[in-house]
Amino acid sequence: MENKFYNVSSVRLMRFLYALGFQKESYLNNNGKENWRFIYDDNLSEALDFYHRMRKRNK
Repeated sequence: MENKFYNVSSVRLMRFLYALGFQKESYLNNNGKENWRFIYDDNLSEALDFYHRMRKRNK
């Protein structure tokens, strides 16, 4: 089975997901900047929903 990945370029989101224990894979994008990608699953989806809800609520 092929894994789906969620690519992240926001440092704040990268740190949030990594702090929750999600395994990351680093890579350089076309501009030479480091990005991370995480294996997309239900747990990651739930964490992303929470992150975006809280960011929207606190703006």
